[in-house]
Amino acid sequence: MTSLSVAKFRVSNWLFEHALPLWADRGVSADGRFFEQLDFEGRPVTGRRRRTRVQARQVYVFCEAAALGWQAGRAVAQTGLDRMIGLCRRDDGLWISATDDDGAVIDDAPDLYDLAFVLFALAAGHRVLGDPRARPLALETLEAIQSLMSAPHGGWHDALPPRLPRRQNPHMHMLEAMLAWQAIAPDPAFEAAARVSLDLCRDQFIIDGAIREYFTEDWAADPQTGHVIEPGHLEEWAWLLRQAQAAGLDAGSAAEGLHRRAVAQGQNALGMIREIDPSGAPLDGGRRLWAQTEAVRTALAFGDANVGDLVDGLFATHLATDLPGLWVDSYDAEGQSHEAAAPASSLYHLMTAFSELLRHKP
Repeated sequence: MTSLSVAKFRVSNWLFEHALPLWADRGVSADGRFFEQLDFEGRPVTGRRRRTRVQARQVYVFCEAAALGWQAGRAVAQTGLDRMIGLCRRDDGLWISATDDDGAVIDDAPDLYDLAFVLFALAAGHRVLGDPRARPLALETLEAIQSLMSAPHGGWHDALPPRLPRRQNPHMHMLEAMLAWQAIAPDPAFEAAARVSLDLCRDQFIIDGAIREYFTEDWAADPQTGHVIEPGHLEEWAWLLRQAQAAGLDAGSAAEGLHRRAVAQGQNALGMIREIDPSGAPLDGGRRLWAQTEAVRTALAFGDANVGDLVDGLFATHLATDLPGLWVDSYDAEGQSHEAAAPASSLYHLMTAFSELLRHKP
């Protein structure tokens, strides 16, 4: 069994010696915005829509890197935040979905998932960079979400115009962003929005002890896809519910049950699988990197003894690239990957897990 100290050493070396320098150098274009992908030789993949959610995630990553002592991250994060604010805001207080390589808007529709990460990035900008725009922008954005995207049966629309099925996932990330703000600059608006997601989790998302993914307009399980359970999201919710409870919010008692179910039904010898059904049978036995990082972070929070082994599993599979600092994002159920590039979006997941590990004191 690998010790936490050995796991911390491996993670620190990979993060600060390889991943962060690589992505700060090759993952950023000349104007300071972030590329969506690097190929497995470390070259940026161009011609892809640059999603606002990825710009926001990378701002968080490099803010967090600076907070962990990697000071080169500060300038990368600040320029990325400046560009995101300059290019991605809408006149109504919401934010666009995507720009192209030149910075031109190619999708101006607001998406709740994107907006949650904008709020999360602004929290990092306030906490680490001390950017004076961050808190006013966050409150303005949240006010616009409440005004323009509130849904009649609770929560917020996934996007404008509204679309179905409704998803729990954007609401989960709204909770994440609100908890980040409450930890550094509390406001009644942040607390109220956090409670929206917490109430939905308790009353709608959890069915028979597990988070469901897809819903009708009035939060019934979607007839076609409402049976889908993602073990990685069980882990992510378990961690967030513990954070909410620690912040003084009533998060209920579901956290440990979600974590234990994810481990019992969603984890095999190779890692956390993509999807199971309500009986625990696999629907999709493939694996995504993000679910493995959630397993690491949540196991750490619950004091499980296998955290070092989970980290070893990451390095033996997803992080075992010829050029260190990249990753294989997904494998199919047979353990094969058919990818040609590493998506920038995954670095957020790696950072959330690895920063928790590096700060952990037994």
